[in-house]
Amino acid sequence: MTGKAGKALAVGRAHTDRTAPFSVPVLFWVAGTVSILTGFWRLWAVRDLLLAEEIGQGPVIAAVHLFTLGGLTMLMMGALYQLTPVLLNCDPVPAKRSVSQWGIYTAGVAFFVTGLNGTGPAALWIGGFGIIVGLAFFLVNMFQRFRLRQTWNITAWFFAASLFYLGLTAVMGALLVLRYVTGWPSFASELPIHLAVALGGWFGLLVAGASYRLWAMFGRKHREPRYWRSTWALANLAVLGLVSGDIGGWRWVIVLGWLVQLAAFALYSADIAEGGLFDRRTMRDPALRLLGPSIGFLAVWEILGSLALFGHYGGWWIPALFAYALGWVGMTFLGFVQKILPFMVWLHRYAHTHGHGKMPRLEDIWRPAWGYGPLFGAALGVALLIIGWGVKSPALFTAGIALQMAAWLLLLAAGVKAVRGPHRLPE
Repeated sequence: MTGKAGKALAVGRAHTDRTAPFSVPVLFWVAGTVSILTGFWRLWAVRDLLLAEEIGQGPVIAAVHLFTLGGLTMLMMGALYQLTPVLLNCDPVPAKRSVSQWGIYTAGVAFFVTGLNGTGPAALWIGGFGIIVGLAFFLVNMFQRFRLRQTWNITAWFFAASLFYLGLTAVMGALLVLRYVTGWPSFASELPIHLAVALGGWFGLLVAGASYRLWAMFGRKHREPRYWRSTWALANLAVLGLVSGDIGGWRWVIVLGWLVQLAAFALYSADIAEGGLFDRRTMRDPALRLLGPSIGFLAVWEILGSLALFGHYGGWWIPALFAYALGWVGMTFLGFVQKILPFMVWLHRYAHTHGHGKMPRLEDIWRPAWGYGPLFGAALGVALLIIGWGVKSPALFTAGIALQMAAWLLLLAAGVKAVRGPHRLPE
């Protein structure tokens, strides 16, 4: 086996004993995908409220958390259970512990979302408790991996910071739940702080670190990214500025934090571009090609967010969040799983038989053509969601939801094919 697939698999064989059991990340990824698909169904149900900018309603908040708490967070948890032991060269989390954490967290999300949809405060209390316990369990599992680390690298810096912000996100979320259930008065800007820490800290740093790893493994140019240290420092400084500005009510600090975030994302985009974003050979890979429009939607997030912040058009945070969560974070994961899942299948099914007959390549396990449906469906879907909201068109908004659902369903179907096989063998 030669080429980039051979190099990647050579690395994988060296870390066979450092990977999580195959069922663990897949369990999180399937649950996260189901939650996202359910979120799109709920998004369709509350589209009139969103178009009218009535975002404080319980069903709207429930739909948002199906994407954030249920979908994207579980997808990222599965990725961290798979990647962290390899990155840090340490033992993986025992399967029973990670599966138990999955069960607690999934049940918590289910109760919490049900409570937001109007079943009563009891479901909110139970769900909130389950989510906090599940997140704490997950953070303990990750902390132990970092304590046992034998190596350190670029991606580890981003993952460690993102986990810190996940803890802060959980704290601020718990305060918001207390306010929602009890009606207690606000003592600080909990919601803006919660969003700044979750989006810029937990999701932002984690996706940036995963992107750096993806390009290091499969991109054409394998040199160290030029600006990763500045990106990491500025991203953390931006979160600090946004949070401190919200706490103190200092608008100039919030603006400064936003500008620092712009600089961090610009340097990250420059690193990805230098890593081969515009290399024709690299971009023939439909999985890596997803990073192209994802960077574009990151720019859309910055433009729409700046419009909302500086132009006092507060409602534009809604399409900005579509660009960030579904455009940048979601499409990056859609590309990530198309590279990592076939790698995991090869590692767990074929690594032990290496040298004994023909072995499938990554493209034999996950056929490149499978990536085009998620690529076009996700990109066009996010675009229609943003445009549909902007022109207040229920038809365009619904079309965007349908395309996004189709993209994730195609990814789920391709993943099932990749896991089940049979896999072609090279001639």
